[in-house]
Amino acid sequence: MKLKTILNGIAIRQFSGDPEVEISSVVTNSQAVTPGALFIALRGSRHDGHHFIDEAVAKGASAVMVEEPVSVAAGVCVVQVEDTQSAQTIVGKNFYGDPAAKLKLIGITGTKGKTTTAFMIASILQAAGFKVGLIGTNYYLVNGEKLPSVNTTPASLELHRLFAEMVKGQTEYVVMEVSSHAIALGRIAGLEFYRGVFTNITRDHLDFHQTFEEYLKVKTKFIADLSPLTAKAIINVDDPYGPQIAAATAADVITYGLSSDARVRAENIKMTMRETSFDLVSPEGCFPLRLNLIGRFNVYNALAASSLGLSLGLNGEVIRSGLARLEGVSGRFELVPTPGDYTVVIDYAHTPDSLKNLLQTARALVKNRLITVFGCGGNRDQGKRPLMGGIAAELSDYTIITNDNPRWEDPAAIAEQIKAGFLEKKPDGNVTVLLDRGEAIRQAVMMAETGDMVVIAGKGHETYQDFGSYKIHFDDKEAVLAAAKEKAEA
Repeated sequence: MKLKTILNGIAIRQFSGDPEVEISSVVTNSQAVTPGALFIALRGSRHDGHHFIDEAVAKGASAVMVEEPVSVAAGVCVVQVEDTQSAQTIVGKNFYGDPAAKLKLIGITGTKGKTTTAFMIASILQAAGFKVGLIGTNYYLVNGEKLPSVNTTPASLELHRLFAEMVKGQTEYVVMEVSSHAIALGRIAGLEFYRGVFTNITRDHLDFHQTFEEYLKVKTKFIADLSPLTAKAIINVDDPYGPQIAAATAADVITYGLSSDARVRAENIKMTMRETSFDLVSPEGCFPLRLNLIGRFNVYNALAASSLGLSLGLNGEVIRSGLARLEGVSGRFELVPTPGDYTVVIDYAHTPDSLKNLLQTARALVKNRLITVFGCGGNRDQGKRPLMGGIAAELSDYTIITNDNPRWEDPAAIAEQIKAGFLEKKPDGNVTVLLDRGEAIRQAVMMAETGDMVVIAGKGHETYQDFGSYKIHFDDKEAVLAAAKEKAEA
């Protein structure tokens, strides 16, 4: 594609070179440059793409997009713009032929429940016979193939590339988790969402947004930006901020929740260790639903997914089938099979509210002791650490504080902040600090007795630990299975 075509609609401050040059690919990583590429220099929190322009040119880039004047070899085009982050959105749209316009995008935003709700919606749509793409925390589903997820919501250039692949495969709907980072950084700029879902909002990502008010503002923006002509907003009216967010959009609103004023609501909720069931009540009809997932929070997730299905005109049988066929979501209240008469659950809960919901659900199901293993991520909101420690103290019988993803912080210092919150709530509580996460999980499993439940929180589906300058392979489930085997053989 000619460079001038790729640049259509972009405000260019300065340009040098031949606008007719053919561009073979567009990349933001200098290591991915191949001859004929357009390299976009992005400024990130740790790296500045402008420092890699020489490398990109050496590898054969035909053009570079920058925010400041640069000196390059003769024959290489230089496109200077105000903001390369914003410009890449238009570049992606032009280079890949605006694939998003050929898809029906369903976006889900909220602090908790995005991943499970996305899987539920995808399953309902598949039960209805649609070809579905998925973009989220666990993985990206493109034409039936699971691809590794780098970010919950990828950068806009990568988004358009994924959309283009989906269009080739005749995908009809794309179910997307929309993170607050993606909204604030413009990753979804210019996309028209067919449906927008708001699950809930609680304290999270304050290391990035600085204040809860800013975090709320960003989440509200996604729903407020929905088209009043073509979109519908699915809003959890039980969330304290749900009505406020609903009032911010001109799109049609469908509310869901447990309260009587919700358009779509749940009644007669029943929960066991293996499933959750309830009656869905709505103006479109009432029907029973059964989930292979546990917890009150999954009732909300299922209501969101069902509301969306109803908004598309799908009937109760399709919705029931779609939800029933979903066996579970990796790392979301995931029961790990063990040979003993105790239970082990892995969950991604990494915020105060999500940990509280997780442990309250576990507390309602456990027959004996509740043993909790968790830590907090480094270089993230430090204020939530003592809060989460206090929650563990109130709801657990025994707590092991361990490592999560410490990144560039001292793991021991993180653990002490959590422990301080624990001891403030329960000075004589049963708490141990064991920074080796594998050993922490092993000890929790080893101490489990008949009727006990071990809850391992924070990492869920993740298969690594991030120590800042390096990462190691680590999988909570693998650690549980190894410990359970050792326990059975002892």
